[in-house]
Amino acid sequence: MDVFVEQMVVKKKTGKDLARTAACALGGAVALFLIVSFLGQYLGFLTFLIVAGVFYLLYQVVISSNVEYEYSFTNGAMDVDKIIAASRRKRMTALNAREIEMMGTKRNAAYDGYIKNGEIKKVYACTSIDDNDVCFVLYTEGGVKKLLLFNPNEKIRDGFRRLNPQKVFLND
Repeated sequence: MDVFVEQMVVKKKTGKDLARTAACALGGAVALFLIVSFLGQYLGFLTFLIVAGVFYLLYQVVISSNVEYEYSFTNGAMDVDKIIAASRRKRMTALNAREIEMMGTKRNAAYDGYIKNGEIKKVYACTSIDDNDVCFVLYTEGGVKKLLLFNPNEKIRDGFRRLNPQKVFLND
């Protein structure tokens, strides 16, 4: 029987995202003021193009903080994609549930050790690192140990549990 589960989660905006948006708005306002003040009377249409370009760049920076993650679980193969501004997709990682070293929740005793280990590459694909329902998966991809932090729904958790029950610890 084939198993296919797809899930979308929206990343919560952090203080860093809000600060970046505010800094861009302030910087854009200053840049526009300077452009119009110094170039407005000399370059006419070129000034208009520069102002339009600044507005477009500001718009791109602001919408790039709208991030979603898509988890696709198909017969044990898990793909995690990052979707930026509902228009650009980037593959973050891919793994096989049969080949993981461990899966657990944040409450698992091993979680803190893995997070603090600098040799393990972290893949953040969760709504917020502070959420209580964040799970982790320790696996190897391309010879590199990785730790995926994500918010799987119950169907994805069950898929991992069925395919690799001795390495899944979700009742901690």
